[in-house]
Amino acid sequence: MSRKRNIFIMAGASITLIACAMAVMLISRASTKTPEHGPQDLSQSEKASSYRNLSLKPEALSVGRQLGDRFKPASRAVTTAVGTLIRSGNEEPIVVVRRQTENGEIVDIQLENRNLRWNGREPLSASSGVPADAERLLAERLILDSPDQFVLAQLRGAAYFTVARNVRPTDAADNYTGPLWNLVRVDEPQQQDENLRALSTWRIYYINVQTGLPDRIEYQLNGKDIQAEFVDWTEQNGEKTPARVTWSSGGKIIMEYTARTVSHNQ
Repeated sequence: MSRKRNIFIMAGASITLIACAMAVMLISRASTKTPEHGPQDLSQSEKASSYRNLSLKPEALSVGRQLGDRFKPASRAVTTAVGTLIRSGNEEPIVVVRRQTENGEIVDIQLENRNLRWNGREPLSASSGVPADAERLLAERLILDSPDQFVLAQLRGAAYFTVARNVRPTDAADNYTGPLWNLVRVDEPQQQDENLRALSTWRIYYINVQTGLPDRIEYQLNGKDIQAEFVDWTEQNGEKTPARVTWSSGGKIIMEYTARTVSHNQ
């Protein structure tokens, strides 16, 4: 091999080595830079995580559609109801504010001299001190005996089971033409913390076959049968909420709630 040819080969090898070194340096620098699409992907991921899946339970999804647009996956609606509460023969003003969240809702109950708050993940809290047993009972009735919680309970792990379909009153005559119901049982999720457990661990909702809305709820509390009945409804801009609810046991009304005004903000 001639000396001239050897020089050409050595020069070519040197160029190749230099090119490889430069490529390594470029790759190394590029790997330390944040990809241009990174922040955009993160934003999209965070945005996607804000959507709730309310189609886990078909029974709840169906009722939610009848109640209104406030149960859309991305909704964070706030429902404010101003009304009166009658218990033990006394009438008092009350404001119930329900704020939907990614995991369910936060509910504030404003009484004349007391404020209560519930979010399903922490014990019921009060504006001062620890809530009394009577306040826990009141809060559970107003919060859980609700069509809104029938829809949202699935987000905190409640179980749904259709007990029966097209049910009519046990004393209905053969020519009965009144409402029929689908009975759906909702079981509360098991909680290790006693302060997070519902006083009643299950409820049976009577879903009106014609309207698609619950007419009443039945459950047991302290060995007594309780019935919460949605006597009347109100509708504001397509959003339906109970306007009057009564609680009874043994055929006797033990509490009554009436919403005088209801507003919805998305």
